[in-house]
Amino acid sequence: MNSQTIKPLDELKVIDLTHVLAGPYCTYQLSLLGADVIKVESPKGDLVRAWGGEQEQVKLGLGTGFVAQNAGKRSVVFDITTKRGSSLVRELAKQADVFVENYRPGTMANHGLDYKTLADENPQLIYVSISAFGQNGPQGHRPGFDDVIQATSGFMSINQRGDGPIRTGGPVLDYATGMHATSAILAAVMLRARTGNGQRIDVAMQDVTMLLMNRHSSIAATTGIPVEPGQNRDGPLLGRYATKDGYVMLAGYRPSNQRPILDAIGLTEYSSMTTSELFTAMPEIEQRVEEVLKEKTSSEWDQVFSQKAVVAGAVVDLVDVIKSGQPAAREFFSEVQSEFGNHQVTTAGYRINDSVFSPGSHVPTLGENTREVLAELGYDENEVAALFSEGAVN
Repeated sequence: MNSQTIKPLDELKVIDLTHVLAGPYCTYQLSLLGADVIKVESPKGDLVRAWGGEQEQVKLGLGTGFVAQNAGKRSVVFDITTKRGSSLVRELAKQADVFVENYRPGTMANHGLDYKTLADENPQLIYVSISAFGQNGPQGHRPGFDDVIQATSGFMSINQRGDGPIRTGGPVLDYATGMHATSAILAAVMLRARTGNGQRIDVAMQDVTMLLMNRHSSIAATTGIPVEPGQNRDGPLLGRYATKDGYVMLAGYRPSNQRPILDAIGLTEYSSMTTSELFTAMPEIEQRVEEVLKEKTSSEWDQVFSQKAVVAGAVVDLVDVIKSGQPAAREFFSEVQSEFGNHQVTTAGYRINDSVFSPGSHVPTLGENTREVLAELGYDENEVAALFSEGAVN
């Protein structure tokens, strides 16, 4: 793998008090960029340690839901519900550059880990809160997961099929929120470099979701009228079409897109028409397109579309995408190790100077680095043993 050896965040220390997906994906991005991420977990561990995988994998707390966005981090167990545990987190924060949490607003204050407390002790700290609705506003107090925010943000209202609004098959809002928080942190790091001051970041999943619908959100705010939901077929040669064994998507937005598609599928009698002739004949063309596409499999059509370089493609699953060889060519995955075995996890998803940012090679078990981090804080073996005995750490 052609990995970046010099990383932009090599000197950055991040204290990660996040759990589930949005927060951990944010700190995973920081880790990919070279930051030393110390993941602070409760004695039970991150909820997603038990999500997915084989029985032994889940038993080890290395479920697929955890592995996917926690490689390269260090894990400590500091019980913030105890005074000693929260005190240890404050000690970490004094030496840190970035502190990230994604609990409900007010939770950190209950444990003496709020922005004011930590910023008083470390004025250069970049403090990041990720929540469902943000730290203020009439909805700020509400909890939320990805699927709930899909509903409350209006996202589901523009995705309606069959019996009503639907949610996406993957937690795209969690991951988008994590990426957006990463962008905010990079901006804050640059601001701190210019001003010398720490920064307070407030990221709301609902805000991020509305950004993902940027045009729709702008229209609704300007006109006061909800945008109509999209459909699987939005116009001639524009949408999902059945094949012999599945579906393809055609993107004939303009005549200049429509003609190459018609050429590729063998309907050359239409591809030479003028724009006005195309418009007049479109009902007939649509019928012929539907008939012709059912003569081949989705895979066969995808090969045609690829060879002809037209804006169309087969609807495939993720295994098919990986088998295509494109992710490998992009070095999209990196192999990492855990106590359970080897795993394929994602790199940063972009290339700089033909290199990728890949994660550290190890996925930590719960509390694997507790003793190591306590030693870095200056605790000797006897003091560490005492902390374990009183249950503040594990």
